[in-house]
Amino acid sequence: MREPTVELLDTIGPPSGGHGDIEFSNPSGLTCDAAGNLVVADTGNHRIVKIDGDGNLLWSLGARDDRGAPRPGTAQGEFWSPQAVCADSEANIYVADSRNCRVQKLSPDGEPITAFGSWGNDYGQFGGEGPIGIAVDEKGRVLVSDSHTVLGGNHRIQRFDSEGDYLDQFGSYGTGLGQFAGSVPIREYGLDFGPGIGPGPIGPAGIAIDAEPGLLLDRNNLGGDIYVADCDNDRIVSFRGTGEPAGVLGLGAVRRPRQLAIDSTGRLYVSGVHSHEPPYAVHDINDPHRWRIEPECRWVTVLNKSGAVITRIGTPEAHDIMEHQLGRGLHSHGHGLAVSRTDESIVYVQGGNCIFKFRVDWGE
Repeated sequence: MREPTVELLDTIGPPSGGHGDIEFSNPSGLTCDAAGNLVVADTGNHRIVKIDGDGNLLWSLGARDDRGAPRPGTAQGEFWSPQAVCADSEANIYVADSRNCRVQKLSPDGEPITAFGSWGNDYGQFGGEGPIGIAVDEKGRVLVSDSHTVLGGNHRIQRFDSEGDYLDQFGSYGTGLGQFAGSVPIREYGLDFGPGIGPGPIGPAGIAIDAEPGLLLDRNNLGGDIYVADCDNDRIVSFRGTGEPAGVLGLGAVRRPRQLAIDSTGRLYVSGVHSHEPPYAVHDINDPHRWRIEPECRWVTVLNKSGAVITRIGTPEAHDIMEHQLGRGLHSHGHGLAVSRTDESIVYVQGGNCIFKFRVDWGE
């Protein structure tokens, strides 16, 4: 397969950030609905923003203080550091309302519908600093990454119906098949923090679901193959729709994968905390500013279904824009990721406070 042609079409939001209509603060969660609109989890501004394919504001939702500045909130329709979003077939939006340890469901117009979850390790609860990955399958079930942070975590994927009722779960702490977290904290920090404490591990993060009809028919997959970014094991873990572990992808190809997206051909797009080229072996926690931005900002690794690298996506123009944000450190860059559902050549990638809109021409 030949290398795709990559073009930077637009930069949404100023590099300096802000809390205006089309200004963001570390927008780490992105998704596209069936109409081609982009939904943004504007993490640092504690809000959800929906814009059309041309970058025009449709609505935003979140709490504000008396001066009109965004603030964390706990009521329905308010958020505290939301980190991931997804949209179902009817354009309803599910939000991983991370620090509130819950999921919120919104209508296509941004009206709160329901909220579910709380802090804990029981069924339907979320540990650590709350959920950081979310996806919805072809049957309308909501899959949520119940991850690990400085407050501990549960290292599992939980499934809910469309109303938020708990269905089942899969995954556990470890490095084996179907497990999450473990190896990176040992490699980079020299410690194994274990399943109940931190800091360091993230565990399961972004989720993508391959609902190709052939897979559903051949494997009775009950919603599609499930791919999970196993951030602290430097890999992608795949599961059948039943939750049964299926395999591992991306070993040696991805570093700290954080968010995933998949297109209709089965190409898996991976963004991450340290997924840049060239790879860095050790993270200096005392000096985050040591990190250099890779010359083409190729933050997105594209894998095929066998886990082989197809390409990495980025442009020199994106690098020029990101040069203005060097002081923020690498952890602010390249988490959010989405592929348009109306034009799959359009790929959105977070870059600090910006969202880059790329056209990726595969020549098909």
